[in-house]
Amino acid sequence: MTFSKVIDMTTLKKEARYQSLDNILEKHYHYLVYQIISLYAFTNEQREVVIMAAAKPDYKRFGFIPQRQQGLLLMRLRNQAGDMTADGLRNLADLAEKYGNGQVHLTLRQGIEIPGVKEELFEQALQAISESGLSPAVCGLRVRPVVTCPGSATCPYGLIDTKTLAKTLDEQFVGRDLPAKTKFAISGCANSCTKPQAHDVGFRGAAEPSLEQSLCVSCGACVRRCPAKAMQLENKTLVIDYEKCLSCGVCMRLCPKKALKTGKTGYHIFVGGKGGRYSNEGALLTKFIPEDHLTTYLDAILQTYKELATPGQRLSAVLAKEGIDLIMSKVNEKLN
Repeated sequence: MTFSKVIDMTTLKKEARYQSLDNILEKHYHYLVYQIISLYAFTNEQREVVIMAAAKPDYKRFGFIPQRQQGLLLMRLRNQAGDMTADGLRNLADLAEKYGNGQVHLTLRQGIEIPGVKEELFEQALQAISESGLSPAVCGLRVRPVVTCPGSATCPYGLIDTKTLAKTLDEQFVGRDLPAKTKFAISGCANSCTKPQAHDVGFRGAAEPSLEQSLCVSCGACVRRCPAKAMQLENKTLVIDYEKCLSCGVCMRLCPKKALKTGKTGYHIFVGGKGGRYSNEGALLTKFIPEDHLTTYLDAILQTYKELATPGQRLSAVLAKEGIDLIMSKVNEKLN
């Protein structure tokens, strides 16, 4: 068995000033295990580091992130479905002025950050978030806040009520401990504005067209406008290639005779996507899952992920190693 090299104490001391014991153990796990196995006693210097780290709260569990400036934290808050009320925004401003430096940063995933929170104010700030009616974000090795588009609530292209799903996932899954950070994204249509294919688990709204042949006048409008070129007229009869169809809903919206009705609807689910330094596009796991089955399906996906992953391994790495067929098989076993 190979273990990491001896920890540089200067580096570890610096880390202990702003990281919790969980993070120190996680990062230097192999070396610390080696110390225990070899019955090598900690030096006074090492004891000092462990005590310093043990005294720190697990900031990331509560959505606080140490800044590069020593003694300062970023306070992250989350919302449901990307929405905030006017009262919530006023309370947010109060928090920024009282505990931060008066600034608010909006993250790429619809989160909110207040920089400049002093470490000694951590518990007060956390309590103030709750009292203001807002919710802290979560970081670290767990399910992160959900990012979603407006869906059918306001978007002309939205096929699905994304906001209800986002709130459900926020209440039931956000903060759940997993082998690595895990991100969800919900998109209401094939435009995929929230990039569901680039998240650990992505949900994309879908609506498949169903042709009522007696109403079709073979005008060809749907053929000309279909983004996937999945429609054609054969002997003045409309033919749909469902293998090519994106289930985007464009044809149903523009059919002048309403011959194209809404057929199957639901969510396409992608797994194993990832952005960042080494990006990866997720694989399509299943199609047309109705909203009332999604939480059960998602729970099976996360159980499978926990079974197959090693500590710190993202779902994208599991997908690359095991393949979509094995993941699909294990998910279906849990559902049945």
